[in-house]
Amino acid sequence: MMIVTIFALIGDDFRVWFFTNKADPYFYIGLIFSLVAFTTEILVNSCVIDEFKYSFFFWLDIVATISIVIDIEWVMDYAKLVTGGSPSGERVDVKPGTFAATNPTA
Repeated sequence: MMIVTIFALIGDDFRVWFFTNKADPYFYIGLIFSLVAFTTEILVNSCVIDEFKYSFFFWLDIVATISIVIDIEWVMDYAKLVTGGSPSGERVDVKPGTFAATNPTA
């Protein structure tokens, strides 16, 4: 769970900084796995530890687990479609470490 936690915390940053958009699905699958793992951990802790359910750490884990959903673009695109918005079209693919200039006259 420590590796899953580290991935959930900094995985999306590494995706943006060091990878092109071809690697995005792999990171999203990793985040979905993290979401499932954390949800399972909350359920198991609620059943095994009597003082865990509805404690401060229970709610902290719930909020942290729900916050992973924001990083998964597939889920956010679906939520935008359901609520009447348009999915994100702001996909930019540049090579890491290069400068990408925009054309202000276009």
